[in-house]
Amino acid sequence: MPINQLERQKKLQSIKPVEQKNAYQTLYGLRENPFPAMAMFSPNINDPRRNGEIYDSEFRKVEEGQFFKMFVQPENGDRPTQLGFIRLDPQAGGRGNGKSAFLHRIMQRINEQEWDEGWVTNLDDPNLFCLSVHVLPEPKKQRRFWEFVLLIFETLFEQGLLAEIDKQLRAAMLLTLFAPEQIEELAKRPVLEINQMLEAEDTFASLLAQYGHSLPNFVEIIRDAIEKIQPTSNLFLKNFLENDANLTKAWKRWMETGMLGSAYQWRKTGVEWLTDGLVPVMLAAGYRRLIILLDEFEKIYISQNARERDEFLDGLRQYFYERDSVAVKYQYITAVLTIHPSIYTYVNTNWRRVGLDNLAPLDVERIQSVSVELGASDNAKLTHLLVTYIDFFRMDADDPNKGKVYPFDEDALAPAIEAARFYPRGTLWYANKIIQKAANEPVPAPIQRAFVEDFISGGEKPPQEADDNIFQMPSSSIDLQA
Repeated sequence: MPINQLERQKKLQSIKPVEQKNAYQTLYGLRENPFPAMAMFSPNINDPRRNGEIYDSEFRKVEEGQFFKMFVQPENGDRPTQLGFIRLDPQAGGRGNGKSAFLHRIMQRINEQEWDEGWVTNLDDPNLFCLSVHVLPEPKKQRRFWEFVLLIFETLFEQGLLAEIDKQLRAAMLLTLFAPEQIEELAKRPVLEINQMLEAEDTFASLLAQYGHSLPNFVEIIRDAIEKIQPTSNLFLKNFLENDANLTKAWKRWMETGMLGSAYQWRKTGVEWLTDGLVPVMLAAGYRRLIILLDEFEKIYISQNARERDEFLDGLRQYFYERDSVAVKYQYITAVLTIHPSIYTYVNTNWRRVGLDNLAPLDVERIQSVSVELGASDNAKLTHLLVTYIDFFRMDADDPNKGKVYPFDEDALAPAIEAARFYPRGTLWYANKIIQKAANEPVPAPIQRAFVEDFISGGEKPPQEADDNIFQMPSSSIDLQA
């Protein structure tokens, strides 16, 4: 018999939900299991344990400072490094050390200009106003350089960064469009109100109308600003201006209509849409540089054949650093790559062949000059990481155990940290399974070291990623030396 959906919804809405406390709440004062079942970073998952919302600011504080001084604002007044690496200390091992979470955090700090005072030599330096994008490639999907550039655009849209550029562009152009007294009057409004008016097209159009201006006037001001940097005749800029100088609106329309969406068009001119299209728009919006954080470059490399590797790396060198374009003229793009330690020697062959060695040496003896090294973890750092996750899920903001490893006894998780070989991902996996087992049994707090040791002696271990060992034993289908 067919179900009456209206009756079902009526019944569902008439039932008042009853609050039921889970074992984590009753036993440990935690909303739920504070640790991820698999600590693999994924920005699009609505789970603070995996999307970067939970981040231990102390865990990589030294490395974050090194990144800032190398790629954002060098202490000696030199230009920042334009091409470099994030790499692991040889003692740190391979996967599971938090490279992706680190890059995500770096992106946030750059975009929000959130830097420790001890790192910044000049807070008012306009060169600090940069935009960063954390790019996560997928195996076999970015084998060619134009596909990588398409991924950059897609990521900028998905992470809301095209919308952020739109907002900054509107703010920058108001200073040209409005009279000084109008700007002064507008600046007196609450910050939240100003930001809301700049964020949406309809509220921005209303703001323009309040001061006797129109959206077409605004678009012409932007056209003039971009023309001073680059002729607006290329397809990207023409479509951008035709869509009311709104990147977000234009991108949605492009993807819906396929106007800029065909593989042929991206292969032919897609890279130029970045270097001579988006970059001029960003310059008009006041941004001084675009910092691209390319995560797990090996996912691109291992899926390519020899010709594709050379073409991809040659494209990186030419389009970002040599070929005549707005991006190269303004030394606008910084690219920071992370690669698996076991692949250095293989990549270096292609890297040198296309001339990238002159920009950023990849050989072991010289790579330190252009890289930030993520150091090995230890018991103290990993314990602090565990506390960060626990504190995030405490039910009581004034919990006296805040800052402690409770509901575990002091040092109870040390055997789990050792069993994980001091890898953050493995440590979090053990913590997840151990507290889950304790809640199921149920074991009262504080959970003792003996309980942790008993779990480890059972032999259950963190699952291994399918490609964890792919660089150790290259198969016949993956010729890393080609």
